[in-house]
Amino acid sequence: MRSFWRRGRWAGGALIALGLTYFLMAMLLGMIPGRAAAIGEPTDYHFYACDNGVHVDIILPAVGGGRDWFGIFPPRDFAGDVTGASHLALGCGAKAFFATTKEWRDIRPGPVLRALFWRDSSVVHVTYHGDPQGLPNCRALATDQAGADAMFRYIDDSLDRPVGQAWRELLPGYWPSDAFYAAMGRYSLFRTCNVWSAELLRESGRKMALWSPFSFQVMGLLASP
Repeated sequence: MRSFWRRGRWAGGALIALGLTYFLMAMLLGMIPGRAAAIGEPTDYHFYACDNGVHVDIILPAVGGGRDWFGIFPPRDFAGDVTGASHLALGCGAKAFFATTKEWRDIRPGPVLRALFWRDSSVVHVTYHGDPQGLPNCRALATDQAGADAMFRYIDDSLDRPVGQAWRELLPGYWPSDAFYAAMGRYSLFRTCNVWSAELLRESGRKMALWSPFSFQVMGLLASP
């Protein structure tokens, strides 16, 4: 019995040490800016980054910058009528976690552990809605056409199907206006939803950190011009 408790204390201590190491590395790398493409003129493609306190969604015009997202994520894939939406929110996360965690009270250890340790596939979460201008948790951003095109390519490359053939996952949406699509790669504690969002923002020309697994790191860098 003593041996059992000793091993338990050792395992608990190891987990705490790993957690602290992860957090410290995130703080360190989150302070080191990475490279970004220069933004030219005019910066007439406007979009948003919105933080729900846990992850950052990127909000793009539903139609604009030479891209009609209704052709990529067609209205027929959504339970409600999204044809009147002016914008769509994009985020990338773990499939099983999305499927079982509609609200924070729904969190269970199994999906969380699978997501953190490479045992869960990735999905792109798409939500059509109105213009988020003026919301306190959103920051308005702009880029040039080259930046917009780079963002579009990054999103296209994240999907597990060619452009125009996005594969909708059979997961229940949170609302009538959202759906999930199969994505490339696997989710892990090193490649979180916020890392994906930060990389997408970097494509637009924003300077982001080398690694930013937390939402406050992403939004913190957006506070500067």
